[in-house]
Amino acid sequence: RNHYVGRTFILPTPRLRDLRVKIKYNAVKDVLNGKRVVVVDDSIVRGTTMKKLVKMLKKAGASEVHLRISSPPIEHPCYYGIDTPTRGELLAATHTIEEIRRYLEVEDVEYLSRESLLRAAPQGLGYCTACFDGAYSIPVDEEHTKEILERNPA
Repeated sequence: RNHYVGRTFILPTPRLRDLRVKIKYNAVKDVLNGKRVVVVDDSIVRGTTMKKLVKMLKKAGASEVHLRISSPPIEHPCYYGIDTPTRGELLAATHTIEEIRRYLEVEDVEYLSRESLLRAAPQGLGYCTACFDGAYSIPVDEEHTKEILERNPA
């Protein structure tokens, strides 16, 4: 992985996200050929980055790819600073775990539960979990899009 390339899911267009994935990841055939691979990632947003990464790993010869995601499934957009897509574009909002597994063409996918995530940082108070459970601290009209929130005042 190229550590100088930032997050791919926040780029505005699919073309830019695809290009960033190609620059960010490099699968080494001599290392991966015939191996069972476990990919650990912090989250899956749209799934496009992971789909391309899995394809790259399998093309390099990985015999199996298993996913472990260190957050709960992201099912709701973030309106508080992370530029995530609409609910319809979020993979976990529109697919079951089995559908995600098939879409990504992996052997299995396991997410960390919301409860386990919160247990991992017991000293914190007031964590926002809206992207996991839809419990926004301030009511949000989900029909408003990021374009409305980004609009400059007149």
